Amino acid sequence: MKFNLAKYIVPSVISMVLIGTYTNIDGFFIGNATGDNGLAAINFAWPIIAFATSIGTGIGVGGSVTVNTLRGKGLLDDVEKAKRTSLILLLFAGLITTALTLVLFSPILKLMGTEGQALEYAENYSLIVSAGAVFQVFGSGLVVLLRNEGKTFLSMLYTFIGLVVHVLLDMALVNKLALYGVATSTIASQAVVAVLCLISFRIKRQTGRGLTYIGQIAKSSVAPFGLNFVPSVVLLFTNFFAFRAAGAEAVSAYAVMSYAVYTFDYIYQGVCDGVQPVLSYCQGADDIVQKQRTVKTAVIILCVTSVIFIALTPALISLLPWLFNVSQQTAEFMRTGLIIYAFSYPFKAVVKYVCAYNYSIGKNIISNVITYIDPLLFSPLFLAVLPMAFGIDGIWIALPAAQIATSLASVILIAMYKRKLWKNCCSD
Repeated sequence: MKFNLAKYIVPSVISMVLIGTYTNIDGFFIGNATGDNGLAAINFAWPIIAFATSIGTGIGVGGSVTVNTLRGKGLLDDVEKAKRTSLILLLFAGLITTALTLVLFSPILKLMGTEGQALEYAENYSLIVSAGAVFQVFGSGLVVLLRNEGKTFLSMLYTFIGLVVHVLLDMALVNKLALYGVATSTIASQAVVAVLCLISFRIKRQTGRGLTYIGQIAKSSVAPFGLNFVPSVVLLFTNFFAFRAAGAEAVSAYAVMSYAVYTFDYIYQGVCDGVQPVLSYCQGADDIVQKQRTVKTAVIILCVTSVIFIALTPALISLLPWLFNVSQQTAEFMRTGLIIYAFSYPFKAVVKYVCAYNYSIGKNIISNVITYIDPLLFSPLFLAVLPMAFGIDGIWIALPAAQIATSLASVILIAMYKRKLWKNCCSD
């Protein structure tokens, strides 16, 4: 079976960028309505949204890996069982996520050091998005599952429709309800996406019932969940250290920079998610030639996009402070931060692709280690140490430093795996 890679990669990239645009739009409206405190509040609250969408994306990718591996083996009845299990997991995960975030959002915001007007705004926003987390989980997961079924245009279209709903509701609600309004638009748009995707997702009724392949889907979900959520864990740490170093202006600067940097992350992730169904199918079908062609295509795309992102840095420095109506001090922080961040882009691409490749072909241990070594070790370490030497610039330097360290760790881990595999082959 021969795949048209563009059919998977292009809609996946566009869908991921559209998802990332949700927060950029919120930032635009809030920045112009409330200033630095509103922007800081959105950034403090962002990990709550990211947790919900990452849970959904993780289960969606885990289900897709399982489904396409089974499809590659020709086990079509099992494919339908795995699809049904993925839906049920999304529903339960959405309900549990809603309950958890409603209970924990306020303590988490205070733990990050949020205070004053920024805390009030962040709590307003978090209350609404936590209550609607089930729609975020279900919507983000179904987009991935629908794309895995080859309905790539529909998944992209539904994401775009959700974005339109989001923008219209932001325009209608932000001046009246401020943070409550933009949070409501976020949840409403995700609910629309979830309903549309569910209507288009098909499962054959003659298959048996039960949660078949639940363990396999869960194991395959851990790394993609982390790959999507790790930037938000890093954001949480960065918010804390930035606020402690220079107050709300530093967090506001980081928030606006994140809109650009995380958009680049979404493009990288879109490429990785786009090739995942093909890699998983090739793994199940033992199609080495097509797997190699897919790997080569993905690497070329990621290299080219990294160069483009670096080249965009001067334009971002000129445009973003004006677009988000930030203070002069915030703009100064951003100018230095964006230049430093540009060094991280190629290494981000390496980390995301190496991780995605390994979970796509079932090497979950490698992908899990690569995914979680950054938020558990490198980012907290560099954020704690570097500001002592470089001040606020140390906050910005921590991002490329962590990505470089994670890239090196991934190379070492893969080399160790191959060496072990080679020894096993020789002993046999």
